[in-house]
Amino acid sequence: MDTFAFHQDHTSMKTRSSIIVLSFLITTSATAQWTQVNDGLATLVYGAGTHGTTQTNVFARAYNVLYRSSDHGGTWTAVDNPIAGNPSDVGYYFNGRYFAGSSSISACIHYSDNEGDSWTTAPGAPSATVVRGFFEYGGALYAYTSSVGIYRTLDGNTWTAVNNGLTNLNVIGMASSGPYFVAATIGGGVFRTINATSWTQATGIGNGDLNGENVWRMGSNLYYSAQGGAEYVSSDFGATWTAWTQPAFFGLGMVEVKRFGNTLYLESRHFAGGQRDSLYRSTNEGASWTNITGNLNAADLNGSGILEHDGYVFIGYSIGSAGQGIYRYALSTGMDEADGTMQPRAFPNPTADRVKIQLPQQAIAE
Repeated sequence: MDTFAFHQDHTSMKTRSSIIVLSFLITTSATAQWTQVNDGLATLVYGAGTHGTTQTNVFARAYNVLYRSSDHGGTWTAVDNPIAGNPSDVGYYFNGRYFAGSSSISACIHYSDNEGDSWTTAPGAPSATVVRGFFEYGGALYAYTSSVGIYRTLDGNTWTAVNNGLTNLNVIGMASSGPYFVAATIGGGVFRTINATSWTQATGIGNGDLNGENVWRMGSNLYYSAQGGAEYVSSDFGATWTAWTQPAFFGLGMVEVKRFGNTLYLESRHFAGGQRDSLYRSTNEGASWTNITGNLNAADLNGSGILEHDGYVFIGYSIGSAGQGIYRYALSTGMDEADGTMQPRAFPNPTADRVKIQLPQQAIAE
């Protein structure tokens, strides 16, 4: 498992204690292991993707079926689709309900009060669009769409459009910093607001970079990447933006950036004889990143949703890597649960001072 800081320094530790050396190497040098968890997923020829979580279940989609799992992906059970033949694209748990956002010619938000056994059309939901994602902030839940802007629910019962001043309604992502939150659009760059009463377009983003791709927060700063590859940073809650140079290990750019609480996940694309993706995790607001790609087939990752839930990380392989399905990573150990206990060998034995550790082959760091 490799750890990267923005300055890309690599440090090593020497110790006189063979016991400490053994513990340190097992914890930090073992390659991150992922487990394929597809039991119950009927069809993977069109890929699979994560969907969302409730307090008790993880949801995923494969082909035209929505699934849930109550044992961290160990087994999956098909549930009712929000729309017939349409498992929806994204999900979010809010105010005791699980919401599903869809691409549909009819209503695009539905909710379930029984973990997906049945669904109800959300009153006031947008229609004839694509719900790209949900964003919770300030006690409200927002849904951002591909053509009708942003909708909000305060209580989980009714939804209303909150687009005053949002002159571009093709929203690709949302993020928050301080009292403000922002919306990145395709065609209009970034807009910001305090309470969604009105939106103001940010300044500083070049005219050729207004087609947004990702927006996220690291620490007190906001970051924005355009589809053409340009990247910007804002230190005033999204009001003004300046050009930013990403760390080298971000590679060709970010496929996906996700935040779960104080933890950030980044799927980045590299060129190594082909399109190669890597997956990174940061628990200190991006000051340093740990490569958790491990045994994922990174050359064919084509990730379809990073999801964290109850001590595990999940990622789905899209149609670009059909047949791979869903993979799970245990945060508590970072090791494949199926591998059992490692038995490293120490040389010489007995020893008075220094030892050499030989780990099992599958645990050697890349």
